[in-house]
Order: sequence, then C-alpha cells, then structure tokens
Amino acid sequence: MSKSRTAVRTAAAALLGLGSLGVFAGTAQAEPIDYVKIELLELTCHKNSEGNHDEAYLNITDANGNQVKVWPGNGITYQTMGAGYVRSMTDGNGNNALILGREQARTLTLWDKDTFGADKLGATLVTGSEVGAEVQYRSLEGSGGVYTIAYRVIDI
Repeated sequence: MSKSRTAVRTAAAALLGLGSLGVFAGTAQAEPIDYVKIELLELTCHKNSEGNHDEAYLNITDANGNQVKVWPGNGITYQTMGAGYVRSMTDGNGNNALILGREQARTLTLWDKDTFGADKLGATLVTGSEVGAEVQYRSLEGSGGVYTIAYRVIDI
C-alpha cells in the first residue's frame, strides 16, 4: 500500500473517531477498515417544489448520526434550482463526512431552504459496498420536487 494511501486511511480513521487501523488490545488483530468515499457529481432538477425555484442543499448523515451539510461547498448556503437546471456538486467533495467504511452506509438528504426551516426534497442510502461501480443515479422526490443525484463510490 502506498504511503499516501496509508496516510489517507489513517486520517480517515482519526476523523471518524475509529482510532487505530487494526491493532486492538490483546494478541488478536482485527482486519483494517477499508475506507471509500462518496464522490458527488451532479444534481438535476426535473421539477422544483415551489414557485420559480428551490434553494437546494445536501446533507449526509455522518458516522455519529448527525446531519452534516456537504453541498454546496465553499461556504455557500444553497444553490438555486429550477426545472431543467443541472448543477455540478464537485465543490462538496472536500468534506470528510463523505468518507465511510466499505461495510457502512450513509444517507444523503436533499433539502429546500425556506425562511423558517427547510422542506425535504428526498433522500437516498449510499453504501460503501458500491465502490467501483459505474456512476449511480438516484431519484429524489419530496415536497413536490423531483431531482436526480449522480455520484459514485471510490476507493481511497
């Protein structure tokens, strides 16, 4: 395994609060956790949920069950989405919450930001075992909106 790949795995374990990558107390050694990453690609709006557009953002449920905003990235609160809009989601890929073990799963949830809260536009479960597959397209529907998210799970 290359030094950079080992460093990424060690950093991922530390960020996820998993400690050492394979040595536990006693004489037995556990298999190291094999980490993968959800790579966000694009979001397509087929039908927005309200008015002329939605104010869309994407959360992921992290390893502790917390909702973490992953898209849009770079400090942007939301992206305007209307019917026919296609937005790149690659600016969210720097978020460490997108890292998970091959045997784990995370929920991606799309939201529409409103003045006093948010409306759920849909959710999908992504599993680490999807690693190496082609680009995945999932339909997200909720609050009258219809979207497609494109992502893939990559080895790190």
